[in-house]
Amino acid sequence: MTGTELSTAIRYGLNPIILVLNNHGYGTIRPLGEGAFNDIVNWRYTNFPEMLGAGRAFAVRTEGEFDSAMMAALAETQHFVLIEAELEKTDMSPALIRLAEKVSQQV
Repeated sequence: MTGTELSTAIRYGLNPIILVLNNHGYGTIRPLGEGAFNDIVNWRYTNFPEMLGAGRAFAVRTEGEFDSAMMAALAETQHFVLIEAELEKTDMSPALIRLAEKVSQQV
């Protein structure tokens, strides 16, 4: 998603739950090649509802905060809910690491 889909959700009265895994850059590229190009300007994702005039947003950093935000999101029936989970820039899934190892063998 690029973010503009949220305006369509508002237009049609949809209430998706959007989870943003914010690793402060191009986390899927980091294991393939580290460099300054992976570090991008950090968007203020939790400001999207204010910018768009609808929706709710939560910034979470712990499991407890995530659980609370998810309970609120599941109870919301009128608007989208965006949950921004802040991660370390090097936080990667085992699957991504395996994929990067396979790809780097080919490159």
